[in-house]
Amino acid sequence: MVWDVARTFEGCEILIVDDNLINLKVLTHVLTTNGYVVRGARSGEEALSSIAEKTPDLILLDVQMPGLDGFEVCQQLKKSPDTADVPVIFITATDTVESKIKGFEVGASDYIPRPLQMPEVLARVKNQLMARQFYRQVEEEKDRLKKVLAALPVPYLLSSIDTGMLIEMNDHACKILEIAQENVSKTHAKDVYARPEKRKGMINKLKHSNLISNEELDLKKSSGEVFTALISATPLRLLDENVFFVAFNDIAERKKMEKALEEAARTDYLTGTLNRRALSARALDEQQRSKRNKKPISILMLDIDHFKKINDTFGHEVGDDALKELVSLIGETLRTSDALGRIGGEEFVVLLPETSFEGAKVLAERIRTRVESNVLKTSNDQELTMRVSGGLAEWKAGQTYEEALNIADERLYKAKNTGRNRIVWD
Repeated sequence: MVWDVARTFEGCEILIVDDNLINLKVLTHVLTTNGYVVRGARSGEEALSSIAEKTPDLILLDVQMPGLDGFEVCQQLKKSPDTADVPVIFITATDTVESKIKGFEVGASDYIPRPLQMPEVLARVKNQLMARQFYRQVEEEKDRLKKVLAALPVPYLLSSIDTGMLIEMNDHACKILEIAQENVSKTHAKDVYARPEKRKGMINKLKHSNLISNEELDLKKSSGEVFTALISATPLRLLDENVFFVAFNDIAERKKMEKALEEAARTDYLTGTLNRRALSARALDEQQRSKRNKKPISILMLDIDHFKKINDTFGHEVGDDALKELVSLIGETLRTSDALGRIGGEEFVVLLPETSFEGAKVLAERIRTRVESNVLKTSNDQELTMRVSGGLAEWKAGQTYEEALNIADERLYKAKNTGRNRIVWD
């Protein structure tokens, strides 16, 4: 008689292990008739030898056998990685709780009591083959996913949303984050973020949107070094686990370049001070701050006296050195809240926020005398002294930056025309 069961498993190979020849023949006939390929073994030793030659898809194993019994055979099979996943169904006449517990402890997948009911045997065989097929498909999917992910040209990491532990990283990510592959599963995902709370924030954000794309975030290497990365992330369901997939690119060098370009766009190439445009922008910021806190602002414009003569006498390289030296001398007298910019060849402007006009006068004179007493040694061991003239203005409420700057410029012109090496403030 043929019982109609899973024809999808026709051709699967089953090993029957039973020292009773009649039992062996009956089971072989039933399974063969239903489309399975069947092999037989009459002892535990013979079974292990047969399995060593070719691994079956499933084993029907009699528990009570002389020599190696079913428990010992199953125990050996589960110790070997080649046969550990082969389902084993015990067949036994001793249907006790203790026997079942022992069988499951050594790795049995199921139990069938004697006397055998063939529809039950076929149903249990089908169930175990289905479970193994599902397990293999899961493993194949995991392997395929790993290969696909490993082939990605960008660094990525997978972490468990529930536990927070890293599950997997490709070699690109391991290299950048300085984490050895063998340590990936021992590492908490929050440890790769410069600010650990950011990971939680990203997961919360993904509850409303399934994708984060090209977001800048600071990550941290195992050495503690922080770098900026461009992140794309999404939640995934991987088998029975909720995971967080993050792909990233190290853009630290790009950020450095952007910062350098931004700095270059606002900095005087020779002296490193603010250029005219950046100084104007800073002045407008200070004006707004002055309106809020009701504090005064003063503006000092300085110009090196007879700068053309310095260039003509010592050469333009020494002239450049003189400009850098002046910036250094001015910088020594300024606060961090003050701003210094170069607006022309040898013309400089000092913004003095929260500085009264009387205080600005003292500072301006201090700068002038410091420059006057300074001696610059040139590359050919000559000595150069400089003098500066200046115009000081109070930036009053209602005036524009240009208007206040023009007042300082007019006073500078007056200082030049009245003997130089002086600061004019009226």
